Amino acid sequence: MLSASRGGAETVGTLTLDALSFVSFQDKQVLSLSGSTIRFHFGKAQLDGSVPFTIAPSDVSIPEISLAGGEMLRYGLASTASGLLRPSATGQIVEFNATVTATLIEGKDESTLAYSVPFTTEVAAASSDGKSVHVTGARIVPGVRYTQVVGATVNKANAVPEPGTAVYTVLSGSFDQLP
Repeated sequence: MLSASRGGAETVGTLTLDALSFVSFQDKQVLSLSGSTIRFHFGKAQLDGSVPFTIAPSDVSIPEISLAGGEMLRYGLASTASGLLRPSATGQIVEFNATVTATLIEGKDESTLAYSVPFTTEVAAASSDGKSVHVTGARIVPGVRYTQVVGATVNKANAVPEPGTAVYTVLSGSFDQLP
């Protein structure tokens, strides 16, 4: 049974990304996300032990990434994402869908594209032009709160750095706290 003291209190857990965090464009280009942070707002635990959470656009802090052609790339969220933290015998499972924005900055000009990306600690895959990417995450390790959350999608035909390629993301790091 859950104690009354756990009632409606929200827990905010920050996932700080380590050097194993990146976005890969079919392994043709790999962009580091190291040092980025994502805040998860965890709600009240459900009867099955799962905990709903949200991530607001302001909860994502990813430094701009320099591209080879002198442009900059900025990642963010278009809207609040929601998901579940679920218990399992081998660590906690994270699952959420997000509308990720990718903004290309060329001097004073900016253009933004939005992508629907399912993220999970399980398996993510995407295919483009007969080529596929497949990446496996890592459930949250109890105690150290380490995880790898993965996502995959297809880059838009007019996007950089690799138009039309299958893209995958690895968000590797540790939470400062969990519910």
